[in-house]
Amino acid sequence: MVDALETADGARAGLAITVEAAGPQALRRYRDFAGPRAKGAAQHPLWFEKWLETSGERGWIVWVADGTSTLTALPLVETRISGLPALAFAGGAHANGNFCPAAHSGTAVCVQTLKAAIRQSLPHVALLSLERQHRTLDAQTNVLAAMATRTSPNIALAASLDGGFAGLLTRTNGKKKSKKRRAQWRRFEDAGGSAVVKPATTAEIDAILDAFFRLKAARFEKAGIADAFGDPQIREFWRAILDASREEADTPFSIEALVVGGKPRAITGSTHLRDRTVCEFGAIEDGELASISPGEYLAYSNLEEACAKGLPLYDFSVGDEAYKRSWCDIEISHFDVVVPLTPAARLAVLGFDVIAGAKKRIKASPQLWALAKAVRRLR
Repeated sequence: MVDALETADGARAGLAITVEAAGPQALRRYRDFAGPRAKGAAQHPLWFEKWLETSGERGWIVWVADGTSTLTALPLVETRISGLPALAFAGGAHANGNFCPAAHSGTAVCVQTLKAAIRQSLPHVALLSLERQHRTLDAQTNVLAAMATRTSPNIALAASLDGGFAGLLTRTNGKKKSKKRRAQWRRFEDAGGSAVVKPATTAEIDAILDAFFRLKAARFEKAGIADAFGDPQIREFWRAILDASREEADTPFSIEALVVGGKPRAITGSTHLRDRTVCEFGAIEDGELASISPGEYLAYSNLEEACAKGLPLYDFSVGDEAYKRSWCDIEISHFDVVVPLTPAARLAVLGFDVIAGAKKRIKASPQLWALAKAVRRLR
């Protein structure tokens, strides 16, 4: 099988569609193209590279060009979904708010042209599954928006930072928040003092991540949810990307911890995009200080920092929680592109759509969602 292939369908449409194996040269080209452009976390070159290194999945880059000019690039991995060989964004369930870099906002990709490219270059692939995509990012339209097959079942919440931190507090009951923060600080001082820290060395990153994995596992177990960070490969990925991020010019990924009395009490992992900070994950210690809401304290600091950078948005990512609602005034609906490439995949996609629709209806109903969470905890 060749490593790159220009499809005839793409040529007839005036575009050259090339599917290239993500080897060293292709990854360098992708870095050059994606570096200065708007992109989601999982489309950052570092994310793609570290996922390939730690997952063992094979990577492909789908290039769309007009003559000699590259219009967009889709960094994808070859994986399996419900037993079917599939192309997806790197990161699995950890890849949220996806957005492929493009040369300009007017770029768009036709589903038939993309399908033809994949069929011709990778005939063994049965499914294209590109989920949880932003429709717009940094005032640019997603090149795959016209291909949307459904709305993702889970919304994301974000806070407008218009007017800076003072403006945000004005819109979100800031007097009460500030009063609570002062009370939290006093309690933390009584417990041995507090500081929001960002680990600067490999050893420090490992220590904070070890604490995060421990805290998150306990939370998932209590809620009756499978641990999304339990797989050793997932843990290795986050260690690798956070460590390597220190060497990147834009420091795209970071981890922050509220340390009280020498112990991490709340931890968040963040992505730093051109127009927003994204909270990728978080955990709190369910100990004697849990009632003081260390997670809220850390969120306050993260939001204040994003405002100081002059960013227009703070994105709490996928998931609808009360603490997010207390800050947020924006609901973000992502879209999915799920395209079957074989008859077997067409049947599977019908099932995927039924499940996605059911999830969306349950989460749209407070009563049904509360019941679902209660049942989950009983498992």
